[in-house]
Amino acid sequence: MSSDSAPGWIPSTEQEDAARKTVAAFLAALDGGRTREAYGFLTKEHQSQLPYDAFSRTADRFRADAGDVVERRITTVTWSKDPSAAPYPGVYAAIDLVSRFQRVDRHCGYLILHQPATGGVFHVMRQEDNYIDNATAQKSSKAELDATWARLSANCPNFAASQTDAPQVNAPLPEATESTIGYATVAAALEGLHRRKDIEFSTRDGWTVAFDEASSAVWSFAPPGHPAYPAAVKRQAVEVDGGTSLRMQVLCEADKASCDDLVRSFQDLNTRMEQSLKSGR
Repeated sequence: MSSDSAPGWIPSTEQEDAARKTVAAFLAALDGGRTREAYGFLTKEHQSQLPYDAFSRTADRFRADAGDVVERRITTVTWSKDPSAAPYPGVYAAIDLVSRFQRVDRHCGYLILHQPATGGVFHVMRQEDNYIDNATAQKSSKAELDATWARLSANCPNFAASQTDAPQVNAPLPEATESTIGYATVAAALEGLHRRKDIEFSTRDGWTVAFDEASSAVWSFAPPGHPAYPAAVKRQAVEVDGGTSLRMQVLCEADKASCDDLVRSFQDLNTRMEQSLKSGR
């Protein structure tokens, strides 16, 4: 979360999923040369500032320089709700990207997505790309290339942090000796939350999601058929040293390997959010 986000707010699982789907569809349209389709993902305000002809010329020039896409990778997602400096209320997601293309090995950039306060789909309100094509790189000395790339990549928030080696994730994860979610079993947690009148429930891809506004917590229950079923994941925004941090507690009753995979998948989301909390935007 950014430092000026609404206190205690965290994105729902549905919002995380919707934002990533918007990014994937927008980039697929751009990389596939479907510029009119990609243009439709922009907010109306962004379209008013960037006519389609200008958008199309920029996209065509980038594809001519870069060639076919090899890899698109999201490195960090910075969330914010009703930030004070934003032009409109609603939810914002800043998506940091690192990419490789047929003729570009050095690329970083970001997208700023906006979801209106009334909800609905995310749209792209800003896009930035920084890159050096390989032909230019080959003509430069190593010192010149490093200096140029350092200057360009400085325009990409969180880029330096994204280049550090990822930790080993294959070792078995440690386990608590007893449940940490406040309920002895997953079934008891789901039943207990259903008994509360202040809990808001929703379903996404079979997952049962429960939002506890009073404690700024989001519960995610794995669906039958999931390898980690039955499992409950509780993520809660907490105040730490004057800032907001994310605490996760998991109760998984499946086999060890499946439970570890479940925890790692949520840790990946949490790590990006924790990086955003530290770096801001």
